[in-house]
Amino acid sequence: MDVSSIYGSPRHQSFRLGRSKKRALLLHGFPGTPAELLTLAEFLVTQGFEVRAPLLPGFGVEIASLGKTRWQAWVTAAQNAWDDLHRGAERAVLVGFSMGGAVAVNVAVKVTASARPDQLVLIAPFWRLADPRARLLPVARYLIPELKPFGSADFSTEVVRGQFRRLEPSLDLDDPGVQRALREGVVLPTSSLVEVQRLGVSAYRAAAQVTFPTLVVQGRHDTTVRPADTRRLALRLGGPLTFVELSAGHQLIEAHGSGHRELLERLEQHLCTDPA
Repeated sequence: MDVSSIYGSPRHQSFRLGRSKKRALLLHGFPGTPAELLTLAEFLVTQGFEVRAPLLPGFGVEIASLGKTRWQAWVTAAQNAWDDLHRGAERAVLVGFSMGGAVAVNVAVKVTASARPDQLVLIAPFWRLADPRARLLPVARYLIPELKPFGSADFSTEVVRGQFRRLEPSLDLDDPGVQRALREGVVLPTSSLVEVQRLGVSAYRAAAQVTFPTLVVQGRHDTTVRPADTRRLALRLGGPLTFVELSAGHQLIEAHGSGHRELLERLEQHLCTDPA
């Protein structure tokens, strides 16, 4: 099985759903694609939003170039998408999941005052790698140029199965051949993690400049984005804040994941009720 061919599916491309002057821009995580945001987007469309989700540079079909992609390229692409979405909108919200949260914070402080989001939503927002060995990445990338993130993956766990469901629902994760291909074929350049790390640092520094309403939703059992780190980020935000912790892990956007229903309820409460 050619793992890279999975990304050729149209579901991994940038998408736009609905037509409305009430709009939302959704930013995906690492190493994800807009496909992981489709369930969330469909919900927002039912609530009257037009939703757009761009494929950030170096991801999806461009995964082979990820090691040469800098974090500023992700922010620039998202900012361009935001400028296009905001044009003519009566209300516009910016939503980032995981790494997309760090991108969203960087975008939010770069746009002009007239184009700022009416609301920022950060779902399990990344800004700091949980593994303490991450501080060694700037050196390690020269010694270990590639990593196999699923090399020792336990395909019986819901976290791993959820990740691959979002990637490609048709994968038979009980097939030993598929498991072997994913363990050996999913390779990430170490340099890409350095860029993710730099993106997170930039987002943390920029957070104090966010002065508009922000909703932060975090799973308290999340081992990818630690709740303590999200609390630190939330405390730095400079505007009105709603902070919610749910009894869930990282897969809040997964349709069948724990905390998903509660996430949609919070979005309906904070985004889908027009301000007075």
